[in-house]
Amino acid sequence: MIEPESLAPADDAPAQAPEDASRDPLRALRAGPGRVARRLRTSRALSRAPRRERDRELAKRRLEALQALATELAGALTTAQITDLLMSRGIAALRADGAAVFLIEPGDEALTAIDWRGHPDSRARPLAHLSLDTPMPATDVARTGEPVFIEDPVTYRDRYGSTFKQLGVTPTLEAVAAVPLEVDGRRFGVLGFTWNHPHPLAPDRQAFIAALARLGAGAMERGRLFDAERAALHHAEAIQRRLDLLALAGRELGISLDYDEIVDRLAKLALPLLGDVCIVDVLADGGARRHVATADPTTRADAARIEAALAHLADESAVARVAREGAFGAFGVEQDVTSLATLDLRWGLGVPIQVHAEATGALVFLRSEDRAYDADEVLIAEQLGDRAGRALENARMHGAVGMLADRERRHAAELEAAIGALGEGILVTDPDGSIRMLNPAAIRLLAGPVSSIEGLLDRLLDADDERPAALDRGPAEYRLIGRPPAWIEVTSYPVAEAAGLASPSTVIVCRDVTAFRQGQALREAFLGLLSHELRTPVTTIYGGAAVLSKPGKTLDPAMANEILADIASESDRLYRLVEDLLVLARFDEGFELGDEPALLQHLVPSVVDQERGRWPLVTFEVVVAPDLPAVSGDETSITQVLRNLLSNAAKYSAGAGPVTAVVELDPDGVAVRVRDEGPGIDPLEAEAIFDPFFRSPSTAKMAGGAGIGLYVSRRLVGAMNGRIWATARPGGGSEFSFVLPRYRSDEED
Repeated sequence: MIEPESLAPADDAPAQAPEDASRDPLRALRAGPGRVARRLRTSRALSRAPRRERDRELAKRRLEALQALATELAGALTTAQITDLLMSRGIAALRADGAAVFLIEPGDEALTAIDWRGHPDSRARPLAHLSLDTPMPATDVARTGEPVFIEDPVTYRDRYGSTFKQLGVTPTLEAVAAVPLEVDGRRFGVLGFTWNHPHPLAPDRQAFIAALARLGAGAMERGRLFDAERAALHHAEAIQRRLDLLALAGRELGISLDYDEIVDRLAKLALPLLGDVCIVDVLADGGARRHVATADPTTRADAARIEAALAHLADESAVARVAREGAFGAFGVEQDVTSLATLDLRWGLGVPIQVHAEATGALVFLRSEDRAYDADEVLIAEQLGDRAGRALENARMHGAVGMLADRERRHAAELEAAIGALGEGILVTDPDGSIRMLNPAAIRLLAGPVSSIEGLLDRLLDADDERPAALDRGPAEYRLIGRPPAWIEVTSYPVAEAAGLASPSTVIVCRDVTAFRQGQALREAFLGLLSHELRTPVTTIYGGAAVLSKPGKTLDPAMANEILADIASESDRLYRLVEDLLVLARFDEGFELGDEPALLQHLVPSVVDQERGRWPLVTFEVVVAPDLPAVSGDETSITQVLRNLLSNAAKYSAGAGPVTAVVELDPDGVAVRVRDEGPGIDPLEAEAIFDPFFRSPSTAKMAGGAGIGLYVSRRLVGAMNGRIWATARPGGGSEFSFVLPRYRSDEED
């Protein structure tokens, strides 16, 4: 093993000379001239002795390092293993920051880096393949055979700076050593080491680097021979695999007589042996079929895209020419034609699929490896296409025999698919009342499958909420058991009685009429609203205005003010009711609310002040937390929600206690909570109270109302991306809360 410290420069170490007469002039004079001269010679000899000893030790360590490397190289077999040892051991011994091994390409026109260390890929890749006439240390060595040693960055940049500029790479190295790789005078590569700081390259160090290159060159020559032998062995194994492939093809293609299955097997059969992608185009029934298979399952999306882009036989793509003209051979991939650019395919091989010497399709293999298909691969593909042609012809003949049966099965499948696609539930019963077929819509509508008419009747309730004894021919409406309020309309159609059958089969059609019934209920509720909730304030306003407008009579001022107050109160009530109805209409038409910043800490107190005037007998309190952020919403809509919640709380808690509006921070934004001390809400009705026209039976008699205020509030809060809910308070009363998200500007997004 080469020691990392074995090549540390030692020439700059100061000499440890023993004390001599020259250091004491008086002593030297007393010793006499002859004796002084002898002592000076002795002193110089003693000072040189440690240096010679260090040089001998350094030479010994370098020799041991080279011997250790030679031993390791002897155990390496492949070129990759040898280059790995050469670079890693060299970097350690020379204290280098990087290394690279280059090979001269055939023709002596270019230099390619086969491996490198200590250089980021972003910098090394642009320099990995260079023309020999490009000025660089490695190319200079490859071109001239003379080593290059550069110890300082100034020389490095002066000599090669223009090349780095042309390549768009920033030079970062400070010192470089590059020596040729030669065997018997034949130069085939370059070994280079680099330093990221100025580094002395004394002659002894240069000699050591050259020795490393000689050792590496001999080992690499042996490694290249080993690689060639292994490649030949792999080639022989590949030939055997191809022969095995033909035997397998004969068995696989003969297993099935199904046309599409044979084509699918054919597309997958030779992957990845002959390529990464296989395209099979087959002429059949006046058109063409395409199957695409890929060796990598993750590229199935690409295969599906190619199957959808079937080339017409009139175009000039390689696949079409093979199928149309019966030509075969290797070709460069036309990415725009094959639509496989994402797979980076390089070479293709196409052979015809023939039946009785007539081309009926094409078998095309494509691969990303940048290597043209050889003659053996062409022969294997041609024989595979011949076997495919015979298998497909057998399948075609078999398919012609069974064409009539297939047509009947197809018609039955089409009918079944049509029934399955219907939105209405379809059930077909046998004469004994068992259900032998029901479509997905029926299963979904009935909340599960049923096996007989009796089982169907068990899930229905008639108008008297009783199980029907039998199905009416209909149409008749029934309520479903075990589901939220749901109604279906059932109609039965007896099939014409077949000869020999005691009773006919029946087709039962079920249709969901729940939405229709709910619409009717909503219309009835709305008409009730118009007849009561609108009539009451209009009557009050009309009557009061008539009294005040009568001529010739003077009303008591107190009475007149009372009438005016009633008119104002009912006008406000009418205004709010109309406003809610307008919101409902706008939601039916579809509209968007503004997304502007709003400060609930300012808006809530303002709305509460307005409500105090409307409810003089109710005490209102406001609690606002400090430092609240702005919310995202529409101020007009927020005001309408607040008025609905506050008036609802005041209406049901008059005289029972204060109505408190709390504004506080919430994990989802800012929350507003309206609390009262009224009768509270039933937890089971916490969701239902937000439904349109809902009035709780427990509180409906306490105060009038249309049953749309909370529904409108939920729709408005939802349109502003918020939430609204209601809960019963533990000590009595209720709490209606809504939360709106924080406002975020475009810069924050």
